[in-house]
Amino acid sequence: MTNDTKNVPELRFPGFSGEWEIKELGDRVKFYSGLTYTPNDVSKNGTLVLRSSNIFNNHIINADNVYVNSDKATSTYVEYGDVVVVVRNGSRNLIGKHAVVKKEETNAVIGAFMTGIRYEFGSFINALLSTQNFQKEIHKNLGATINQITTGIFKKMPFSFPKKQEEQKIGEFFSKLDRQIELEEQKLEKLEEQKKGYMQKIFSQELRFKDENGNEYPEWKERKFSELLSYSSNGVDKKINKNHDIAYMVNYMDVFKKTKLNTKNRDLLMEITATKIQKEKNNLKKGDILFTPSSETREDIAKSTVVFEDLDNTVYSYHLIRLRPLDSNIFSLKYSNYLSEQNFISKQFRRLAQGAQRYTLTKEYFENIKLNLPHIKEQEKIGDFFSKLDEVINKQSQKIDELKLRKQGFLQKMFV
Repeated sequence: MTNDTKNVPELRFPGFSGEWEIKELGDRVKFYSGLTYTPNDVSKNGTLVLRSSNIFNNHIINADNVYVNSDKATSTYVEYGDVVVVVRNGSRNLIGKHAVVKKEETNAVIGAFMTGIRYEFGSFINALLSTQNFQKEIHKNLGATINQITTGIFKKMPFSFPKKQEEQKIGEFFSKLDRQIELEEQKLEKLEEQKKGYMQKIFSQELRFKDENGNEYPEWKERKFSELLSYSSNGVDKKINKNHDIAYMVNYMDVFKKTKLNTKNRDLLMEITATKIQKEKNNLKKGDILFTPSSETREDIAKSTVVFEDLDNTVYSYHLIRLRPLDSNIFSLKYSNYLSEQNFISKQFRRLAQGAQRYTLTKEYFENIKLNLPHIKEQEKIGDFFSKLDEVINKQSQKIDELKLRKQGFLQKMFV
């Protein structure tokens, strides 16, 4: 239901009318500060200190939990319905991250870089802090050198408020929507954990596929990359030259995010200019495997994706390496898409990567990586199995994205 009055939301629940009133946040809610503690106060048990790392996707989670001796926990204890907000952090993007306390916390406080908000309709405040209005206030008031919002500034932030009965209704609505998103995220986590379990069992050969007669395929063979794949690091720079032809380029992040490389998705790639020689030397063929040879962390080294079709007029960035099978019949296409996800291989990548601020794998290390290679028929079954599982995971991920987009739409229409 819409209303043409000046200070009202575009969308309202039936039975509510009239303008919302602009007030400073501190006039509406109660603030409380976090606990300052020393390393000597930390203990294995005691009072939980909620910090920035305990807030993820607008939920309070167990992550890198810190406890202090209970006699040192002299600040206000959190209660059900409180909203906890990050007000100081090394990253500007994390300022304003928040979550509502959804269970009775009998022995928890917040850290010094957090602020607590107590209000009878905490879910309404939690939704209010998810709006663009709050983000605008953050950017308006952030310090030039220190990434923080002081309590004084926080209290003075102006927002529009309806009558309390409408606040309650709005809070309940977003609380249910958040719960729906949370449940779908839990389903996604279970699917991803399930995939990890299958990866471990299948690539350790604890779980084997069988042929049509119920017989196991031949034993897997240990081989080096250099015996199976040709190595090329002669990628293309993205510098623009008006005298050259337009081409598509697969970039570092395309591989890192495991973008499916086929003609359907090619229009999503970056457009660059490239010479005829560059396009001939750096072209991408069906079965090529692209790797990221460097990363800031060992865990993210050597991510890979596979080219599923011959891609004319498409090259790869000089930030990548291309491995091309020496024999097109030795690798199943879908199977090779999971090479870098195998523990046996990824452990070698992490161990061999060299560097200080950035870890890198040289050609020599790449070519000496070992893999256990199944029979081509078993590869096909393994690849099909994980491809179908990835489809389920992707659909679940898309469902969550759609719910979050829906939430943003409601936030925009239901707040002034």
